[in-house]
Amino acid sequence: MRSCRLILAFLTIGCLLAVSAWAQTTSAQPDEKNMQALVDMMRKDLRMQKQSVVDQAMGLEAAQKAQFWGVYDKYQTELNAIWDQRIANIKKYADNYLNMTDAVADELAAKNIDLAQQTLSLRKKYYGLMKAALGARVATRFLQTEIMLGDVVELQIGSQIPLVQ
Repeated sequence: MRSCRLILAFLTIGCLLAVSAWAQTTSAQPDEKNMQALVDMMRKDLRMQKQSVVDQAMGLEAAQKAQFWGVYDKYQTELNAIWDQRIANIKKYADNYLNMTDAVADELAAKNIDLAQQTLSLRKKYYGLMKAALGARVATRFLQTEIMLGDVVELQIGSQIPLVQ
């Protein structure tokens, strides 16, 4: 239970940083270069926090850690590619928020659904790889941790993005 609270605390901090970037894009409209630098900085910080949280949640012995992180790093690389698309979709939403058309709204929704499917497929793939490398219990713990972290991030981001008008 303590690790769950710690995970929530870390992710809340990271998500609040991301939300401040959202607020800046919708109000002050900073230049693209400065916004990208801010997003990159926040993502790097969030990744470092996430790695620490995952390490604590997994509670692996030294012998298992090397195997786990070898597989996990590949997972995280693939997940980052999905999040790059997610961030681009959020940016497109912000760019079109004031003048949203049905066509753009439909495109954004379809992309969100596609990204959710990509994430699910990725989790399924890496559950299998973790299971083969470290057994079903460790793989299940990995899956639980990733689902919990993903849900917290989704909730935090979703609660800060206004609904389509």
